[in-house]
Amino acid sequence: MRPTPIIPNTLKGLLIFAIALTLAGAVGCRLLLRGFVRRYYRQAYEPIQLAATDVGDYPAEQHLSDVPWIAADVPACQSTSLQMIAAQRGVLCSRAHIDFLMAFTYGFSAIPGTDTFFPCGIDPEVGLRDAAPYLGLRRRYYVTDDARLYVRALRSSLARGYPVRVALDMGALYGASTFIAHSEVLIGYDAAGFYLYETVGVSPATCTPGERPPGEIGIYVTEARLLRAVTSLARRFAYPWRYSLTIFEPGPRAGDLRPVWERLASATLGGNRYGPPTGVAVLERLAGQIERQGSRYRAAVITESLESAARFRRDNARYLREQFPDETDLARAAERLEQAADGYAAALAALGGGFADQRAARRIVTALREVAAAERAAGATFVVRANGDRDA
Repeated sequence: MRPTPIIPNTLKGLLIFAIALTLAGAVGCRLLLRGFVRRYYRQAYEPIQLAATDVGDYPAEQHLSDVPWIAADVPACQSTSLQMIAAQRGVLCSRAHIDFLMAFTYGFSAIPGTDTFFPCGIDPEVGLRDAAPYLGLRRRYYVTDDARLYVRALRSSLARGYPVRVALDMGALYGASTFIAHSEVLIGYDAAGFYLYETVGVSPATCTPGERPPGEIGIYVTEARLLRAVTSLARRFAYPWRYSLTIFEPGPRAGDLRPVWERLASATLGGNRYGPPTGVAVLERLAGQIERQGSRYRAAVITESLESAARFRRDNARYLREQFPDETDLARAAERLEQAADGYAAALAALGGGFADQRAARRIVTALREVAAAERAAGATFVVRANGDRDA
């Protein structure tokens, strides 16, 4: 995967910054930007202020032996994190199922300050919160500004048998020069550092994609490097805290899928009125930009996004067909998503190494508008399901 200034392994904070930057630009008020973002985090992320009483005693070393190591071959670190943690609790499911519950690989988000996009239309931190109950889990998101308390809490949680999901800058973790918003799963520690299971087998990660059985040693990282990676993410996203960790406790299991369909509809159709577009509006904006600029448009900025979109939509379509084999409306939605995947592949083929001429640009514009229509049709099905008009 070629590096960019921000590689969207997760889109955490994308919508927040899109709205906040727009508002700040409109009124010229830096305080409004900071206040809006912080208010969003405190409301949507449901943070729990870490206290010394939350931290129990722990041994000098610990390594969990009941967590499988799963590393995806696509930028899906958030859902892969939850897939591993659910498996420890005996809930064995595919990443595609968790993508569905989170709405993680559905829809689109424009990346602020760039001409590109990522095929994910929701804040994945909120997606983790909302997906957990469908797996019989309850998300607990702890925050603090105290580094010593934080590392004690990490070790204490692991000693109690909880794999710990941490959000961090993957670039800082591996010593890369680019910022990469990312999610990792800690599975052990010693006196000087931690062991983690990498969630994606793509650069700069040092592992290959695939599934490994529980008990693998994992990747070792020093305490200092882990802290740098966590605080790097916190600074970039302007969190009201420096450190965060997430554990998933057993909880009541949800069964009503209508909120899931609502998330899928929102991710696919968008509806962001204040910031850069989300959902199909991202594709329509992109088509308009290419139509205006023609062969002058920089092909490199959308190549990876189109590749990810083609892969994600095929995965989405396959999941709907396999999970809901007797539902004709979802079979049609899967067909539309498959059409969209074909359209992204066609756009990539027309793109080649760049825009050869105006004719190539027109072919890509046509393909993007066709896939926007296909995505919108799938989103309309999700709306119907969310409204309970069909059995879900």
